[in-house]
Amino acid sequence: MEEPLFSVIMPTYQRANMIGSAIETLLRQTCRDFECLIVDDGSTDNTGQALAGLTLPEKFRYFKLEHIGNMACRNFGIEQARGRWITYLDSDDFWLPERLEEFRQAIERRPEVGFWFSNAFTYRFGRILERVFDPAGPIPEGKIPGHFAVGAEFLPYITTNIAIPRKVFKEYGLYRKDMVILDNELYARMFDGGVQVGVIRKPLAIRRIHDEQVTHYWLEEFPEALAALEAGLPSKEVFERERRKLVYEFALYLIKALQPKKARRFMREQLGTGAFASRLYWYGLTPVPFLRQLRRLHKFYLLARHWPVLAPADFRQAHKFVQALIDKEPSPSKN
Repeated sequence: MEEPLFSVIMPTYQRANMIGSAIETLLRQTCRDFECLIVDDGSTDNTGQALAGLTLPEKFRYFKLEHIGNMACRNFGIEQARGRWITYLDSDDFWLPERLEEFRQAIERRPEVGFWFSNAFTYRFGRILERVFDPAGPIPEGKIPGHFAVGAEFLPYITTNIAIPRKVFKEYGLYRKDMVILDNELYARMFDGGVQVGVIRKPLAIRRIHDEQVTHYWLEEFPEALAALEAGLPSKEVFERERRKLVYEFALYLIKALQPKKARRFMREQLGTGAFASRLYWYGLTPVPFLRQLRRLHKFYLLARHWPVLAPADFRQAHKFVQALIDKEPSPSKN
């Protein structure tokens, strides 16, 4: 078989009711120069049956594995891939039809780039809420420090929006299997080694945020973030500065997850008495019922602010595209 331009790797776990929509957006791509590797991480729902009910071209390959974890599934997909570029479509997300074509054009314009990522919309509460990043904002490109891979401050990429040449994986290796969910340790090594970054500011995918997503274990993920930071080989001063930023970032996640007590304890453990100098620490004293009410109010605010009929044209088009797919999805209870 001729080598395709893209190998689209789709890890999946317990997504029988959603994976059909993700595949549909791949079938609608205007660029057809791809293969798709669906890597099932030991699903016990009807994922296999859902896929068997679809008529897919031979370029789609399905692999059913034991439950080995997200990073191991991605590694398996890369090892099986034949394409010149590796890219990802998570089985609960969506690509807009021009996604691969826009990446193809970017690759041709700047062949020196070895790590491309694009913007995306986020879908939640039945709305297209926002873009992943401000398209007018400053984002570094070209050769960058390795630690820029950690956190969203420098490079606001998400996994479903990146593309990397397969030969780069051969040079830098694969994802660490011991990582729970964070993939940026590998990217930190790539950037530190000189792999150049390119940004496509146009939203080309839709990230779905929903209740069935894997629960985040923020305290368990923090050591992974530090490992990724170390992989970028920063100076001691830069490491400590970025470590403190990560402490604040993870503490805020814990507060948003209605775990303020854990957030305060985490800050004390990581920052010592310096935690008391942060406003975030004192915000963590907010009673959980009040935090829960704030979260409800924030939801109502987002729903009101992002009413589809009042949204910009590209938001409306994305909403129409994704909602039509979601409306056809089977109920999770049927799988």
